[in-house]
Amino acid sequence: MMLIQVNGAPTYCYTGGKPFDAAKPTVVFIHGVLNDHSVWILQTRYLANHGFNVLAVDLPGHCRSGGEAPSSIEEAADFIGALLDAAGVQQAALVGHSWGSLIALEAASRLKERVTHLVLVGTAFPMRVSPALIEASLNDPMKALTMVNVFSRSTLCAPPSALGRARGCSALAWHWAGGYWPATRR
Repeated sequence: MMLIQVNGAPTYCYTGGKPFDAAKPTVVFIHGVLNDHSVWILQTRYLANHGFNVLAVDLPGHCRSGGEAPSSIEEAADFIGALLDAAGVQQAALVGHSWGSLIALEAASRLKERVTHLVLVGTAFPMRVSPALIEASLNDPMKALTMVNVFSRSTLCAPPSALGRARGCSALAWHWAGGYWPATRR
């Protein structure tokens, strides 16, 4: 793990259990809204043990990172550039999930040749948000956190492949969210 100062705030980056080595190619993992670095544990450990630097960042205001949470995708994309600067990384691949995918896309458009590869997981534009999740986030933040965690990592049912097409946790979450996969509004 690394704790580095980015824009004057402590920023936590999980490194996959390996020390950061600027001579290796770097992959930056960007989580979705209300998540943290832990959504990337398996991917980061694999890549760290196969010749890559990994930085699974906790965005500002999330989990172990200080600072205010970004109020826009553009603000978060600027943070990714500042993160690369603070870590001394000249070029990196960006991997983003959900809201993180929109951040990665915007960061790639701003950072140009500093981004070697771009991976977007669970992305959509516009990224619609369930009215139930919006309501919970405004009136019962702990309920909203629980909903996001269930949507993101539910292990309460069999894997979708065991149940056939459009079944399992993904279908349950889709139905629960009112037909929209929850993420953040732009």
